[in-house]
Amino acid sequence: MTAGELAQILGAFGLDDEKVHELGDGGPRGSRYHVLGPEEILVGRRFAALPEELGESSPLLLVVRGNPEDTRLAMWRNALWPLVHVGAVLRVEGGRAQRITLSGVESIEGTFDFEGAVLFGRRTEHVMSPDATIEKFDKNAPSWDGRPGGAGYPHFRWMRRLVGRFASTPGVAGSSVRVLDFGCGAGWVGIEAAKEIGNVELSAFDPSPEMVRIAASNAEKEGGIVFDGRTGFGEAPPFGGDHGPAFPLVFSSGVVSFSPDVERWLDGLTSTVEPGGTLVVGDIHAGSSGFRRRRRRKPLLPVREMNARTRESIRAGLEQRGFVHLRSGAYQLTRPIPEAMYVNERFLGGILTRPLLWVNRLATWLDGVFGSPLQDRFDSWVMHLERRSD
Repeated sequence: MTAGELAQILGAFGLDDEKVHELGDGGPRGSRYHVLGPEEILVGRRFAALPEELGESSPLLLVVRGNPEDTRLAMWRNALWPLVHVGAVLRVEGGRAQRITLSGVESIEGTFDFEGAVLFGRRTEHVMSPDATIEKFDKNAPSWDGRPGGAGYPHFRWMRRLVGRFASTPGVAGSSVRVLDFGCGAGWVGIEAAKEIGNVELSAFDPSPEMVRIAASNAEKEGGIVFDGRTGFGEAPPFGGDHGPAFPLVFSSGVVSFSPDVERWLDGLTSTVEPGGTLVVGDIHAGSSGFRRRRRRKPLLPVREMNARTRESIRAGLEQRGFVHLRSGAYQLTRPIPEAMYVNERFLGGILTRPLLWVNRLATWLDGVFGSPLQDRFDSWVMHLERRSD
């Protein structure tokens, strides 16, 4: 690779060339790296040197010449995982360059000498670090709250209602039920549980101060629910343990796939459920047919989708920690339902919102009736467990 080509590529990602070296050349840990291409990374010390030499926040650039198909780029993204998460792709064809991220496509000014594609990634532990997580969550908090009146809002609320009411726990006359929303986001799972039970002291936490603020606001709007919101991570929750008594009812929805250390996260979750207490936990399903297809075909995927776990692995981890599994469910039909929902919201003004929602609801109901035998046809799972009291 010529110095001019390298400078153009680095410039497209906002980098300079002062600390660039190739893998395996003995450069200091923490430098920036470029790799001449997949053929090179498979020989010599290059790939073996990556864990040792790549700095904690240093970018890795994997350069693929020619006009590689997305499936080839996805193959290399998968090969770099879990050490590196690819967050951007530069594509150059006919001298014109585009930088592609999950947020969209941006054209880069100038004429490029290089022809091909470049995967840009950083260590997964950096991408999923506490500081990076808080920054990302705070930035996305308003959009993750759902937009009342929008075409996708009925489905947004249906999913949270399904998880929040997955375990029927009636209130006790004359006393309130203490409920924890473990990684609350905008708070809707805990709020739905509180509305179902009727007499609840709802506690919740999230890494993002902005998400906790939104959750508190939503709880107030839904009828003055007693709400205690704090900031914290699942690996060291701000409730239970040294932070007060555990809870008889805990919900955690869509959280574990954000954790860089699932074992610590499961320990943290366990610490918040009192002996004999009820746990409802759900997340996206790593083994769904739609997600498997995306990993084969798409060069860019959210880090949580790459980090997702199967229902069975989380169940096994919780059973090792003293939980008894009661029942499972699946929801959100996989491909092509998400694609149809996107088209409905983006181009059809919501005309298919209700039909698509009813298809999802019917499929979820049938899955529950037959004991969830077809979970790979769904993008999300949910489980109801109880913690043994002995």
